[in-house]
Amino acid sequence: MSVNTTKNLGIAWMFVVLMMFSGLAGCLGGDDTSEGDKQVEQKTINIAGSSTVFPVASAWGQAYSEANPEYVVNVAGGGSGAGASKVCSTDSDSVNIGDMSRDWKSSEATKGDDGYTFACESSDVTVTQLIVAIDGLSVVVKKGGAADQCISSMGGLSMAQLRWMYSDWTEADLEADGLIMSSVTPGNDNDGVREWSDLSSGCGDSEIKLWGADSDSGTYEYFGEQVFCKSCFADAEPVSESFDVARGYQNSADDNQIVNGITGDENAIGYFGYAYYEENENVLSVAAIANNDTHGVEDAGGAVTPDTITVADGSYAPLSRYIYMNVNNDDWDLVRSFIEYGFSEAGMEHVMDVGYVALPESMLEEMRARIR
Repeated sequence: MSVNTTKNLGIAWMFVVLMMFSGLAGCLGGDDTSEGDKQVEQKTINIAGSSTVFPVASAWGQAYSEANPEYVVNVAGGGSGAGASKVCSTDSDSVNIGDMSRDWKSSEATKGDDGYTFACESSDVTVTQLIVAIDGLSVVVKKGGAADQCISSMGGLSMAQLRWMYSDWTEADLEADGLIMSSVTPGNDNDGVREWSDLSSGCGDSEIKLWGADSDSGTYEYFGEQVFCKSCFADAEPVSESFDVARGYQNSADDNQIVNGITGDENAIGYFGYAYYEENENVLSVAAIANNDTHGVEDAGGAVTPDTITVADGSYAPLSRYIYMNVNNDDWDLVRSFIEYGFSEAGMEHVMDVGYVALPESMLEEMRARIR
C-alpha cells in the first residue's frame, strides 16, 4: 500500500470519529429541547404539598407542558405541612409552588397587610397565596356495604355524629360539651364500643372503623377544626380533643391508601377531598351531612350531599373549603405563565374535570390581580 493511500485512509477515519463525537454531543445536550433548528432552554417548575391539591396541580402541569414543551412541571404530594415547609425552604428540597388545603399557621408564616402575602418564619422567603379551587371534604364508605346501608337508612350523618365517631373524648365528655347523646346515639348499648348499631337500631352491631388523613395533611387539620370542639382541637390547654388513635384510627398522606382501606372493610368510614370520591364513586358512597353540632341526623334534618352545586353555593356546610397554591415570590418569572394558564378558562375546566368547583369570575379576577 502506498504512503498516500495510507494517509488518505487515516484522514477518512479521523473524519468518521469526529462525526461520531459530534452526534454523541448532540445526544447528551439534555438541558435544551429542539424546536426546529432552534435550541430552547429547558425550564422546570417544582410543586409539592397537599394531596387534595395534587389532582389540580397535575392536570395543570400536564396540559401546560404539552402546550409548552420547553417546560417540565414536577408535582409531588407530602401534605400541606410539606407544601408550607418546602416553598419556604432555601435548601435543596425547595419548590417553586407549595400546595395547601388549609390556611397558613402562625408558626409557619406571618400574613402581610394585603391578606395574601406571607413571610416565612423559617427563612427570608415570601410567598403569594392563591385560591385555585373550592372543595367539599367528603365522608365516604364502601359502596353497598354495611356502613353504606346504615347511613342511607338514617338519611345521612350529622356533624355531632361524626364527632362521636372520631373523637378521643369519652361519651360523658362529649355530652358535657353539648352533645345530646340520646339523639346522637339513640341505639347506644353503653358497652363502651362505638358501633353502627349505636346510631340506629336498623344498623349492624359491628364496630365503626376509622380512616382519614395523617397529621401532616391540611385535610386532617380542616376536618378536626370543623368536627371537634372548635376551641379544643389539637393543642388546646388544658384539655385537647383529637382523633381516637386508641380505637384504631388509620391514617395516611396518600388518599389512594385510604380508598383501599375503606373498600377493604364494609364497616369503615373515612374522609378526603371531593375529587378522590368522584374518582372512586364506582366503589365508594358519599354521606349526606347535616350541619348540626348537638343532635343526630334524624333530629337535625336537612342533610346535604356534596356535589358541584352544593359545594359552590355553600349549602354543603361546614365542610366546603378553599384549596391553595403558594408561589415563592422570587420565582414569578418562572411560574407566571403557568399560573396564568391555571386561571384561564381551560385551567378551570381542568378543576372541574378532576372533581372540584371552579372559581367564580369575580374570584378569578382577584386571583389574577395577585400575579406579579
